[in-house]
Amino acid sequence: MMFRTLSTLLIALVFGLFPLTAIAEKNPEADARRLVNALGCKGCHKLEGDGGSLAPELDHIGSRMTRDQINQHLAAHADSRQKGFMPSYNTTSQAELTLLSNFLYNLQ
Repeated sequence: MMFRTLSTLLIALVFGLFPLTAIAEKNPEADARRLVNALGCKGCHKLEGDGGSLAPELDHIGSRMTRDQINQHLAAHADSRQKGFMPSYNTTSQAELTLLSNFLYNLQ
């Protein structure tokens, strides 16, 4: 009986009938780190010893700014008309900005 259940599961996995994301554990920190890299934040900001020096370090930013301040700063750059040094995040979803804000705030 157990062999049959395992066989059914294996067949479902092989043929894509059971998405791997259903059994994959969510990892917001890893997702946020991928987002930091995808957005190119480390081109200007240093994070955990890696990155540029044109802008303030992101390590311990949560001790300098509140979660809301970080979120507002990032959200302001979602407006493509925003002037400033940081790039526009107008193609970044609010969920991604919130994920990034939470991650950065937790760097205390």
